Amino acid sequence: KCTYFYRIYFRDKGNREISDFTPGSLISERAIHRRLKNGLPLIDEKDIPVPGEYLNEILKKGLRLHCTSKWMNTAVFGSDQSDAPQSILSLPFVYDVKTVKSADKSNSYPGKLNLNISLAETDLVSNHLHQTNGDLLHKSGFTGKGILIAVLDAGFSGSDFVSSLNDLRKRNGIKSTYDFVENKQNVFDHHSHGTAVFSIMAGNIPGSIQGSAPGSDYLLLRTEDEASEFPIEEDFWVAGAEFADSAGADIINSSLGYFEFDDPAMNFKYSDMDGNTTFISNAADIAASKGILVVCSAGNERNGSWKYIIAPSDADSVIAVGAVDANGIISSFSSSGPSYDGRIKPDVVAQG
Repeated sequence: KCTYFYRIYFRDKGNREISDFTPGSLISERAIHRRLKNGLPLIDEKDIPVPGEYLNEILKKGLRLHCTSKWMNTAVFGSDQSDAPQSILSLPFVYDVKTVKSADKSNSYPGKLNLNISLAETDLVSNHLHQTNGDLLHKSGFTGKGILIAVLDAGFSGSDFVSSLNDLRKRNGIKSTYDFVENKQNVFDHHSHGTAVFSIMAGNIPGSIQGSAPGSDYLLLRTEDEASEFPIEEDFWVAGAEFADSAGADIINSSLGYFEFDDPAMNFKYSDMDGNTTFISNAADIAASKGILVVCSAGNERNGSWKYIIAPSDADSVIAVGAVDANGIISSFSSSGPSYDGRIKPDVVAQG
């Protein structure tokens, strides 16, 4: 395993112009349709992949490629060398290198996504729908049919067999899966946090569980490493968002966020929550600019030392969602606004 991971920023996209590509060579037919529907350019410079020749030059230095971002024009490489940035920065097409993970730092956040499970009263199970008038939408036939939702989370353990998702699986409603942390297809062998989030939308057991969007189709994407907390998870998230965009997702749903890390030197400051500073928030705005509705949790920090919203919910084009209880009272843990630059956040609240 690599000890260090580096985010490498490239100066350009090589000698390629957008005119060198057709939309179909870069994104799916569904993504093309979504951009057309929103009156957006079919493709632009941000859709051009990171130049392969740049990646190859870095591979020659003995580093291992983990993921890239065409939107941010970056790549993450792993290495056993603590001084790798020096040799990488000497390359003419590289303008910056940041360490985004150091495996020699201890895990400060064990069980960071663990859920407290309790049995709800039967009449409270669908309360989240009643609070937002979702039950009225369902009665009018709006169940999410025809919508593709990408869920970015820490894993979806149990989503391949739990009974509340039987209907969805029978109609093949899970359209694609990918684990960007371990670069593999299977997302059902890790945390159940994503399963909990997914089932709130897609779950259906008549008289017991009623999801908010049981008619939608889903992409299940693991971007969160529950075993540690480092800025590399921003890169995984961006890779997942780009996958969602290219696949034609209409919505990105992400109950994740970042502010403190296992290495305190990497921590964000509240002043970074201005929508334009963090890597992940800038990428979330790009996702929104592609015609995707990006919905992110505001965070669970109100009763901690941080208190405020976390990235990427600070991004101006992201819908930041806070939590209320069954009576509509703000939850004691739900992160507070405003953003550092004074914008009202969260944008909406729902039962947490």
